[in-house]
Amino acid sequence: MTTTSTAAVGPGPDRPRLLLVAHGTRSSAGRRELGRILLETRKKLDGVVCRLAWVDVQSPGPDRILADGAPTVVVPAFLARGYHVTEDVDGACRRAPGPVALTPHLGSEPEVVRALVQRLAESGAAGAFGADAVVLGAAGSRDESSLAETRALAATLSRVLAVPVTAAFASTATPAVADAVAGFRSSGHRRIAVASHLLAPGFFADRLAAAGADVTSPTLGAHPEIIDLLVRLYREYSFETAR
Repeated sequence: MTTTSTAAVGPGPDRPRLLLVAHGTRSSAGRRELGRILLETRKKLDGVVCRLAWVDVQSPGPDRILADGAPTVVVPAFLARGYHVTEDVDGACRRAPGPVALTPHLGSEPEVVRALVQRLAESGAAGAFGADAVVLGAAGSRDESSLAETRALAATLSRVLAVPVTAAFASTATPAVADAVAGFRSSGHRRIAVASHLLAPGFFADRLAAAGADVTSPTLGAHPEIIDLLVRLYREYSFETAR
């Protein structure tokens, strides 16, 4: 992995802070879950200052946090690449007056795959009596590379679960999650699950829950695998690795 920001964090007497950048939500449950993600990550990075910024709906934005010039590792808390990652987060890092290392977004890392499978298992949608087809329900994007990434993750999940998995979207892109569920039903599948490829409850999670599946897994949230991934990205991109 390589950083995409123009300034890398170098050695120094203190560790750089961690800045998680998320989308933002009007959902109180979603805000609480993102707060839990920050809290659980902070617990595993003892002594590291951990902050949370938003690219939409909420404040502060990443520019405001980075304006003080403190050395920072920025982790885009997004499950797929899209405008908010490539423009909002990357742009804030490029404008920052101080040293910044920008990690990749969460993407299709092994921790994400394991978290998806475990959330399905918690819902009774995996194993011998689990679902016979799964819809990987994502938010959606106009960015074709983001959609391709989600479809590739669906293929990976299909290999892991040994059942058909198709990617579908809560908005913007096609197929819609409800249409994907209906498609599996029309082809004879009897127990269909939606795997929530979302970090937190909110508008998109509500759409997934209303799509007509037999089971809808919870959002990934502060799953231990997600926390481990955030911690790993911080450590890989902080100057601790250069010591």
